[in-house]
Amino acid sequence: MTVIWKRAAALTAAALALALGGSTLSAQSASADPAGVFRTLNWENAADRTMPGAPPPGFIKQWEKSHGASTVTSPVRDGAYAAKFELNRMDPLISNGTRAEISQDNKQPVNAERWYGFSINLPADWVYDPSSEIVSQWHQCDERNCPSGSPPLALLTDEGRWKIDFRGKIIDLGPYATGRWTDWVFHVKWRTDEKGVLEVWRDGQEAMPRHIGATHAGGPYSPYFKFGIYKWDWNNKDKTTSTTTQRVMYYDSLRLGDERATYEDVKPGADSAPVCAALPVAAASASTFEPINPPAQAVDGNLSTRWSGQGFGASLFLELSSVRRLCGTRVAWHLGDQRWNDYTVYTSLDNVTYTKAWEGRSSGTTTGLEQKLFTNGPRDAKYVKISFWKNPQNDWASITEAAVLGS
Repeated sequence: MTVIWKRAAALTAAALALALGGSTLSAQSASADPAGVFRTLNWENAADRTMPGAPPPGFIKQWEKSHGASTVTSPVRDGAYAAKFELNRMDPLISNGTRAEISQDNKQPVNAERWYGFSINLPADWVYDPSSEIVSQWHQCDERNCPSGSPPLALLTDEGRWKIDFRGKIIDLGPYATGRWTDWVFHVKWRTDEKGVLEVWRDGQEAMPRHIGATHAGGPYSPYFKFGIYKWDWNNKDKTTSTTTQRVMYYDSLRLGDERATYEDVKPGADSAPVCAALPVAAASASTFEPINPPAQAVDGNLSTRWSGQGFGASLFLELSSVRRLCGTRVAWHLGDQRWNDYTVYTSLDNVTYTKAWEGRSSGTTTGLEQKLFTNGPRDAKYVKISFWKNPQNDWASITEAAVLGS
């Protein structure tokens, strides 16, 4: 039976960080947008939380059902709110397509230079589908029929991968990960001549070679931005290659900038709090434990006590008081200077479904805390599971201290 220990006198974040050899990092208050950022949409302002009834001010609604677009408090990329988009196969068409999107006005300045920063979370149930969907797109504007035709630029998910459709050319950006936020920055000079530019960053890294040259085919305006879910294969409800019937996606930290903006101005999380401070643990439990070494002793700030559990897969569970943005763990092993330990760190929002965050081996050279950052970057979670696999001496997992890092 899993036994849970509630801390009678919870340590403060500062005390816990100090006890674990870390430092306290105070949250930064959101600063005013730089001059080049002309719109921030992160749903922190109450005036922007108008969905599902209406789009945020200055945008256009493109969903029919109330589930199409809404605001949520989890998961979030930064702040306290994010947007949720839900599209079902049998949803009615809007603007000639099966979509749940928010759109800019279609009359954008000609030859505009624009920066677009945003973050997308594909949840764990975003299953593989041979049918593609657009999750952000930049639509050309023809004066006679603005919404018609294929967009010159679009970000897609397709067969388990991120892809960009740029003027009919598909650029494969590699596999997507679910259950975590993926940060994007697009920089575009909307031109029809050799002065055009397209640059794309994914999670802070260049995602494709910089393009110099035409970025759209023309018209009286520059392309306009739309975000949400558009699944064209569902337009014909009776004939589709899709093997799923629902898509749910989360969107946050949108910043739109002009020629005065920079990458740093629009990147997701630009004004959010640091994400690698030790967080207070509200409860500790374990899949198994030795009565003399219960799970409470892995979070008591004392390296001379420990949790011990026997067997392959013995696990220590750490619960936070709420969903937080997590980036890693610190773990100290009993006799850690005499033997290594193989283990895996998992995270969960609900204590039911766990996703691997890191896997590897301790150094075997120290009894102190060893910090490991999550392999694919920060993610939202409330629960952390540390699962032991083996060491070279016996089949006992023995952790003297464990900490969760995040903001």
